[in-house]
Amino acid sequence: MEIKNVCVIGAGVMGSGIAQLAATHGYHVNLVDINEGLLKKAKVSIDKNLNRFFVSKNKISSEEAENILNRIRLITNRDEAIKGVQMVVEAVYEDMALKQQLLSDLDEKCDKEVILASNTSSLSITDMAMKSKSRERIVGIHFFNPAPVMKLIELIKGKNTSDEIMDRAKKFSESLNKTVVTVNDSPGFITTRLIYVLCNEAINMKQEGIASTEDIDTAVKLAFNFPMGPLELSDLVGNDIYLHIGEYLSEKLGQYYQPSPLLIEMVKDNQIGRKTKKGFYNY
Repeated sequence: MEIKNVCVIGAGVMGSGIAQLAATHGYHVNLVDINEGLLKKAKVSIDKNLNRFFVSKNKISSEEAENILNRIRLITNRDEAIKGVQMVVEAVYEDMALKQQLLSDLDEKCDKEVILASNTSSLSITDMAMKSKSRERIVGIHFFNPAPVMKLIELIKGKNTSDEIMDRAKKFSESLNKTVVTVNDSPGFITTRLIYVLCNEAINMKQEGIASTEDIDTAVKLAFNFPMGPLELSDLVGNDIYLHIGEYLSEKLGQYYQPSPLLIEMVKDNQIGRKTKKGFYNY
């Protein structure tokens, strides 16, 4: 089944970015969220991003930007949003129970040929599909923020994901002008598992007083040619997100991945990073 229409569930930063990306490459997108205000905010954000990063840099015309926006439909009714689509991408909060229930509901209501994809950055696709009957059509498609710009997609094969679904999902991902790496299901996959260890160890160094926040970040940026340091990155992603990832990885993979005590303390104090204007840096 050729993919022409896509439903994206969740209108947060990742969901809106995925919707923009898919619409940019000619797909018609139903962006769904129960929060109508969040949907309107997402549409405004997409409009601004198209003009700021694409129209102003002469990568696309104003007319093309308008066409992209017109290919995105805002919907609060999920059952309505999944009608006539060939792929559903969920981009809801990283909670296993929430994603299991969502995929189970979608599995019951979507046509059997529809691909069900999760944008999870760390949770097991196999576990996520446990409550669904057609587990072979559930796949992980891990986009990176900002989705319209970042070149990589991690394509995750659950234990029950069929080769046919993997092939269709890969073709879709490559149609978005992305480089695709294929990963066998494992907590954290490739990228989240590695970057969490780097950021968590940098937080341990900060706690131990080995160096200042600025010097840790500067050392990593200049030594490894990274665009930003691990503490700055943790603030950007959200220290609460890294704590959640660390708790999950340590549960699944062992105490080596145990979150830093400083990270736990900062999240308790609401020092989450850019979202709360205070983290390892003040914003």
